[in-house]
Amino acid sequence: MKETILQVDGMSCPSCIRHIDSALRALDGVAKVEVRLREGAVVVRHDPASAPEEALAEAVREAGYDVRSRAA
Repeated sequence: MKETILQVDGMSCPSCIRHIDSALRALDGVAKVEVRLREGAVVVRHDPASAPEEALAEAVREAGYDVRSRAA
């Protein structure tokens, strides 16, 4: 398992947390999602073979948010 931190722009409320959490948990290989609203970050524990970092970022973008990754 790998831990990836995504910096996410546009999160402002509990509804944002639910949207992002649901989008990421829908991916195979995602074990844990922790949305940190105040930090504008999402920490994801995932299997990089099943859920590569780009797939995580794309899921967040498809949920309607801007995302960029940073090393965990």
